[in-house]
Order: sequence, then structure tokens, then C-alpha cells
Amino acid sequence: MNKVAVFSFVAHSGTGKTTLLEQLIPILKARGYRIGTIKHDAHRFEIDHPGKDSYRMTAAGADTTLVCSEEKLALIRRHQRAPSVEELLASYCADFDIILTEGFKQSSLPKIELHRGALGKELILRGGTTDKTLIAVASDVSLTLDVPLLDLNDPQQIADFIEAQFLTRTKSASLINVNVNKLPLISIEQALEVINDHCKPLEVTTAPLIEGLNRILAEDQVAQFDIPPHDYSAMDGYGFSYASTITEPLTIRGFLPAGKETAPHIKCGEAIRIMTGAPIPDGCNTVVPLENVVEERGLIRITTAVAVGDNIRRRGEDVMRGNLVVPAGRLVRPQEIALLSAMNRTSLPVYRKTRVAILATGDELLEPGSQREPGKIINSNSSGLAAQVLEIGGDPLLLGIAEDTLAATCAKILTGLHADLLLVTGGASVGDHDYAKSAIEELGGIILFSGVNIKPGKPLTFGIVQGKPVFALPGNPVAAMVSFELFVRPMILKSLGHQQVYRPKIKAAISEQVKNTGTRPHLVRGLVSSDKDGYHVVLTGNQSSGRLVSLTQANGLVYLAPKTTHHQGDNVEVLLLDRGFEMEAHCRWH
Repeated sequence: MNKVAVFSFVAHSGTGKTTLLEQLIPILKARGYRIGTIKHDAHRFEIDHPGKDSYRMTAAGADTTLVCSEEKLALIRRHQRAPSVEELLASYCADFDIILTEGFKQSSLPKIELHRGALGKELILRGGTTDKTLIAVASDVSLTLDVPLLDLNDPQQIADFIEAQFLTRTKSASLINVNVNKLPLISIEQALEVINDHCKPLEVTTAPLIEGLNRILAEDQVAQFDIPPHDYSAMDGYGFSYASTITEPLTIRGFLPAGKETAPHIKCGEAIRIMTGAPIPDGCNTVVPLENVVEERGLIRITTAVAVGDNIRRRGEDVMRGNLVVPAGRLVRPQEIALLSAMNRTSLPVYRKTRVAILATGDELLEPGSQREPGKIINSNSSGLAAQVLEIGGDPLLLGIAEDTLAATCAKILTGLHADLLLVTGGASVGDHDYAKSAIEELGGIILFSGVNIKPGKPLTFGIVQGKPVFALPGNPVAAMVSFELFVRPMILKSLGHQQVYRPKIKAAISEQVKNTGTRPHLVRGLVSSDKDGYHVVLTGNQSSGRLVSLTQANGLVYLAPKTTHHQGDNVEVLLLDRGFEMEAHCRWH
């Protein structure tokens, strides 16, 4: 599989970066390469002129404007945070052989620095320090360097150097992910921000009404008719005109069951026996229940006080034609199913279920149900993660177990790329047999971060392969499931159309003294309960990331900041995994 070779050109202003790229692009194109470019601009810029339609739409506040003609297209997209070059590569640059970037001095990309002697400035990347991302310098004056020196005025020579790098692949494994194992750990918040930038709802599909349960509605549902469609009786009883004198007996004028369309006009002094759900006949404005009348020889006498309009449900009382009944973005619950069914819906537009491929890695693993062998353990990660995916409405696809080789890991990942999202458990660390990150790179992917400042879950890695998000999760079962809860679950929920994607947090009184002597935030498993005094939490014993029992006994994750001590009774922050503790064995009404 071809890998994208990325070269970042850096230089002082005025050196001629853009001019050189203008010369390199046609040379490399003539050699048969697909070329992409990314330019970093530290200032505000506009790609269109004031007065143009696209400019006007962007100025009006559109988050995204896509302009397309027969020759080209342009995407104008606002963002809250400037994306890193690695994120730009992952999102937009999968279909090229060579990508030339301008700027991005602080990135991990391999760099070619341009130097022009007339400017009288020192090199940016060689000014007294050694930058391992620098692979060459192109200068118009002689320099003594320990990297190749190219002629700034000879674009053919620079193109030859780029092509040699591309063809020999001597640096292909690190063109995008330089020293990825040495990158600093990022915070939980930073990891979520990167992941969130790659979240988007999937396409809309049509699901049978009942199968829309617990999914997100993709389009507004507007009533096409009134509900109820006519005035009807809310009781089994007698319909009559309240304007008549009800102190006198009323003459019974027939019987109207539910479902019958026609009935005689009811005059003053008359009543019609009517069933629940039957349309109200002309002349009636009130219904009295059967138990509140006495019938004698074709007459009825009302025995209780009655108000005009009693026991009649009016046309459109529930929903009026043209009303927005269920808005897009709403979670479809049983009550929405009932209302949409009343609206004569048999199917719903919802977001397609997210397909999540799950791969376990490790020679030590056996699938559940296998004959046990010495030195082997049963693979619990795949089943646990599949259950977590199912719980939130995703569609898990089990890929089995990959042997501890780079080739086997790559082959399995390739089979999972037809899914929307890929989870790899094990192999995310830096051991001799940890191949998850190497496989992402080998397949031409981009690692956006590797390592989160958290316990458990430190080795968590997130990358993009062929446009598909890939999580390399820790191999320890608890660490894998906790990492899913914190980082994967929100991404899947957002792809399913959810807006509220994070678990709720509460403050609970801790039942014992707890310490976090480490330098990373520690999420420990706890059992939350509540009473009249509020929430309480007790830890679930040994907090080893391989001890699944600590999770089965828990319904929350207690956040312990680094270098902190909490005493018995102190309030701690708890991420709730479920709220079953609020259910009761007995129904009590007050």
C-alpha cells in the first residue's frame, strides 16, 4: 500500500518558500506523482473577495461553505481551535503520494529548511540545537552541516532529493509520526478535543418505526393531520346538548359505537348512547358517564352535576396539523414511538448505526469457549467492548485475535477498515511485541496522539487510517473498558447523532481515606449509593487494571487528582457509569 510522503518547508520570511513550491509542483507532477500542498498562515485570510456569494455566506456566519464548479472546489470551514498539521493530513490528504507543506515549524513532520544568505539570518532549526526532524537544508551559500545540503536555486535537485526519499522509503515509517513514542502525554481534555474534531454524524437511513427506538431522529416530524381527527367521547355514556333542560328526562335517540362515522343530529331534550372513541354527533356538546344516569323506558335522568363540554376530547387537542411534533435530534423513546405511530408513521429517518470493528492482539489469547492451554488467557476485551458498543446502539464487528507480528496486525486492521471505527486492544504500549502503532504507520495512517496523562489508560493511542478513526486501547481489561467509556463512547454517540455524549458527574462523600501519590489523575472504581444526606461512594477494593471484578462491583469512576489525599467523608467527583442505584424495590407515593 502506498504511503503518503510529507515534507515541510520552513524558512525565514522572504526566503522564497512559495516560489520554490511553485517550481517543485510541476516537476513532481511530470514524474507521475499526485501532489498535495498545505500552507500555514499565521494571519487572517480570505480565499474569496467581498461581494462574492461564498464570502457573503461565510460572513453571515455559516460554519461551513463549500464552493464547487466543474474544475475545482473550495471548502471554507470555521473552527474554534486551529487544527494541527497532523489533523489536517488525517482529514484531507489521504489521496496523494507527496504532500508539501509550508510553515509548521513546531510540527513533527520531516523538514527541509530554506536559507538565503542575503538575509543574514541563522538557520531556524540549526541555530545551536539539533532538530531530528530536519532532513536537509536548501541554501544559496555554502554551509557546514550534518544533513544534506541542497542548492536553493536548483529545484530539479531538490525534487530528486524528495523523490529519492519517497522511493527508498528510508524515512517512510516516520514521515508523519516522528518519535511518536517520545511524545509527551496529553491531558484528558486535550485527547477529547482531538477526538471531537474527528466526530461527525453518519448518513441518514430509514428504519422501521419500532427499530427507531433509542436512536436519534434525523429530520423534523410534522403532523399531517389533527390528532384526534375529530371531537370524540372520552367515556362510555350519553351525549346531549347542555343547552337543554337537564332537570327533565332526555329521550334516548339511538346508539353510537366507536368507529362509526355517521349519527343522527341530536336535538334539545334528546340524548344518544355513545361509546369511548366514537365521534361526537351534531347537536351534542357534553357527555355524561353511564354510571351517572338512570335509564327508564327509553328515557335517561342525570343524577349528578354536569358541566358543558364534560368528557369530550376536542379535535387537534393532542396535535394540530402543521405542528412540529418531534424535532430532529430528539432521542426516540417509547412515548415518541407511540405518538409517531398515531401520526401514521411506519418508518423513521434516523442516523445509521455505527459499525465498530474490534480486534484483540496477543499470542497469549484464546477465544472464549476454547480448550484452555498453559500460559494462555481468555480474550475478554473483545466481548466487553462489543457489549459497550451494543449498549449505546452501535454495531460491533469482531475481528478475532491477531498474532504478535506486524504483518498479522496490519492484515487484521485492513479487514476492519470497512467499518466506521476500529478498536485494537493490546499492542498500544512500547514493548517488543506491541505492534498497534507500528501497524497504523505501516498502513499509511497518521497518529494524532499516543499516550494520555491518566491511570488506567496511559498507552491510549488515536489515529486515522484511510480516513477511518482507529483507537489502540490498552490490553488490560479494566484499562480497555475505562478508555472506551472516556474516549470512544462519546465519539460513537456523536456519530449516531447524539448531542449529549458525556456521562454525568456527581459529588459523593468518600467512605474511606484515599490517596493518589502518582503524577497522573487516577480513575478508581467505586460503588455509589444515595440517601437523604446525598450521594456516597465506596471503593471496590484492589484497583489493578487487570481486575475486572473491580468494575463489576462498581457503578462509577472516582476522579483522584495527582498528589492528593481525600479523608473519609470528603466529597469527590464521580463519573456515573449507571444510575441503577436510584431504582427502588418498592413503589412509594407520598
